[in-house]
Amino acid sequence: DFAEGDIHHKALLISVTVCSILLVLIIIFCYFRYKRQETRPHYSIGLEQDETYIPPGESLKDLIEQSQSSGSGSGLPLLVRK
Repeated sequence: DFAEGDIHHKALLISVTVCSILLVLIIIFCYFRYKRQETRPHYSIGLEQDETYIPPGESLKDLIEQSQSSGSGSGLPLLVRK
């Protein structure tokens, strides 16, 4: 009876040790991955702060109307149109 209890304690000790080591390794991996992303340069898409996609004097509605009438098969599908 004593030997069986001793085996259970050893199994518990081994499983807790393995889980603890895995948890520490996962935390270390996440930390280094976070640090690597932090030191990477952030790339911009090449637009200045005041530069926009919509040219001056045009509205979003104008751009949508142009895209709907500019060629075969272009524009929004019928189910999306309002």
